Amino acid sequence: MALKLSTNMRNALLSGKELRKVYEDAVIKIYSGTAPSSADDAASGTLLATITKSSGTVSSGEVSTAKEARLQVTSHAGAETFTATINGVAYTFVNTPDVGVAIDVAKAWAAYIEANCPAVLANAAGTDTIYIRSRYAGVTFTITKGGTGSSTLTDDAVTGVLADTIRFNAASDGVVSKASETWSGVAVATGTAGYFRIVNSADDALSDASAKIYPRLQGNVGVSGTEMTLSNTTITSGATQTIDTATITMPAS
Repeated sequence: MALKLSTNMRNALLSGKELRKVYEDAVIKIYSGTAPSSADDAASGTLLATITKSSGTVSSGEVSTAKEARLQVTSHAGAETFTATINGVAYTFVNTPDVGVAIDVAKAWAAYIEANCPAVLANAAGTDTIYIRSRYAGVTFTITKGGTGSSTLTDDAVTGVLADTIRFNAASDGVVSKASETWSGVAVATGTAGYFRIVNSADDALSDASAKIYPRLQGNVGVSGTEMTLSNTTITSGATQTIDTATITMPAS
């Protein structure tokens, strides 16, 4: 047995999109019965429980938003430095030689930040402004500015909002694991768990064989030897189901 990937998920991974980014806003659906032969197929059986962050309610299509900060280059000269300290790490661009007008300095500084800081995305636009956003929606960051060059900082230009969806840590040694948060859900029906799907919050559980728009990971549920193991596969309506540990491994061959 092994995880089954929907066509959309396979396309995303083959196109260079990391699993953590695909599942910025994911939930786990646990169903009764036998798993469909393909993750592109419509879900079968009865939906028993939806696993979210701390059993929170996640509406269809609900997503987290990224925090955004803005840096404006207000003056510049050759050999001046421009520093953005993000999550306690300083990212310094040295303006040697003076690269040109303010937007050119901003572009060079933004490129340096994005190439070296794993927490954010950065791009420059307009006449002088760098837009810095969380690389993963709902994940915040701290930022201060410094250096000998002149700039202004607008922190929390957009305040990030974290939905009650689940999220994963960064990959390590070919494995991604659940973030340090509670994954749980209150059962909505009674039955025997047969399989699960990790999906994004907009997934309608219908056939995706034609549209191929939903990233899905599907696996079997059992007490041992399955992709998800539960101490008891009998789920009772109203009872809280909790997933304490979760990992997804990319095989070496």
